[in-house]
Amino acid sequence: MPLSSLRVALVLGILLPSAITHADAPPSMRHDKAVNCLRDTEGQGWRVQCDASTKICLYAPDEELSSSGTRARPLERARRCSVFNESFDQDKLRADGYQLLPGRVDAPYGWTRDDRGRVFQTNFDLGRRMYFGTSYNPNKLLGEPGELRRTSFNFGLLVADAQQGRNLHRLRLVEGEVRVEPFSAELVLFHYDLSRRFVEPLLRITTFAGEPQRHDLHLDLGLWTEAGHLESHHTPLGDSSLWRFGTAQMTVDLWHSEQLDSFLRLRTGVGFERLYTEKYGDRTALTGSSALQLEWVLDEQGFHNLRAELTWEVPRYFAATAENRLARRNQAKFEYETIVLAINDQPLTLTAGLGGERRNDLPVVKDRWAFVADAGLRVSLWAPPKRH
Repeated sequence: MPLSSLRVALVLGILLPSAITHADAPPSMRHDKAVNCLRDTEGQGWRVQCDASTKICLYAPDEELSSSGTRARPLERARRCSVFNESFDQDKLRADGYQLLPGRVDAPYGWTRDDRGRVFQTNFDLGRRMYFGTSYNPNKLLGEPGELRRTSFNFGLLVADAQQGRNLHRLRLVEGEVRVEPFSAELVLFHYDLSRRFVEPLLRITTFAGEPQRHDLHLDLGLWTEAGHLESHHTPLGDSSLWRFGTAQMTVDLWHSEQLDSFLRLRTGVGFERLYTEKYGDRTALTGSSALQLEWVLDEQGFHNLRAELTWEVPRYFAATAENRLARRNQAKFEYETIVLAINDQPLTLTAGLGGERRNDLPVVKDRWAFVADAGLRVSLWAPPKRH
């Protein structure tokens, strides 16, 4: 992606939410207050919402308007007006002391309307979506001249969650990335994790320096699982495929938001895997793994999302390796994703990331730190408004 385009996208991602919020548009009716559906003397339908405390009535057409100001089509995502059995008598309202102001028909949470009554989404939950993206990601291997310049494609068939009381269930199906020149791929068929917000504290600490105060410490435990995690690598030294058949980990939330959509947590557990290679044979291992994971939604509209993860994995093979060494995998990755626009209320996001990896479990991959930078675009489908 050219540098100028990247700068424009970043500026759009930062300014777009505030532009939506502060657009110069008539005031909107409140979604939690009653709206009267009235007709004028010409038979035109109007929506009117009056506030007895402020003596202000907002009124708006019961239809979307064209660019010329004529009524064009029914309102979308509007409360139903089944009966227009009262007249819109502006003179009577003014005589009763009300001030009449043009307004906008209310919209559901996460949506808004412009001054023509057209509705559009302004709040997105990227934790619930389907997506497809592409990116440019140069790769640098320490100790090697030059760098690898390549393109990658990433996808997620389903990313979803469901809140049940103080529990948040997260599900991901068929999520991965394919990199070309040189080819490598990573795919996770099934992922499920559980976060829980505990009410009862693990420890209640009282301090007596100054006025006595109580401090509660919670132990928010959860579960993290994966099944069908595949890595495939094609190098001049040969091809290899690593199947992680299943992994189960316990999680501890060091911090989480009220809705549990943002968190910082530690994970640790064990998995079962098998490595397939063309030239060096196959190996099966039990793998201990730990990670520090951050997912942070930076704003209430869901436009800015930050993800970071540090992982450490230690395969223990059933049969000794040729060099009888301890295998290890270390990885660090960081990603920032921001919404720059929406097409038919489906968000288009800009992604930017950094990552590093060192491993000695693959005979076809050199045991050196490799670093990668990433910049790309991602199209998301579904992405409903965030919970509130």
